[in-house]
Amino acid sequence: MNGLVTGCDLVDIARLSAAIDRRPGLVERVFTPRERADALRGGAGAGTEVERARLAARFAAKEATRKALGDLRLPFHAVEVRTADSGAPEVYLHGAPAGLSCSLSHDAGVAMAIVVGVRGTGAAALSAAGTRAGGDADLPADQPAGPPTDRPTDGRIAPTDTSTTL
Repeated sequence: MNGLVTGCDLVDIARLSAAIDRRPGLVERVFTPRERADALRGGAGAGTEVERARLAARFAAKEATRKALGDLRLPFHAVEVRTADSGAPEVYLHGAPAGLSCSLSHDAGVAMAIVVGVRGTGAAALSAAGTRAGGDADLPADQPAGPPTDRPTDGRIAPTDTSTTL
């Protein structure tokens, strides 16, 4: 089945920032070293509005990628958002280019991301084949692998309207 896979997500920057302040280690658990360094590029200091907005946009991109691939159990470190030399965001999955397009933005206290890919190519091929990057690919199709259990097994991507609690 040809077509597009899409995912989008919004993040309240102040909410993410408060969660980072409350939970030591959250930044390391969610963001790769490259993402953390990228959020500090251009002299942005740790804990500044600029750094937190950049982290929020990357968090939104991770969530949007998980939604596009139909796998909300995909570990956060498995999805990495890198900044190309051109300044454009690039999505990597398990360290390799994911073949997904990504757009990030942040303004007025909100960060957003949208991820788009062609079903059956790049990372979207994993979803089309029913393979889950979270390690359940060897489970029988009729055996649930845990949340979300409404994932179709016929190659379609399940629509998701789920947010991650910070």
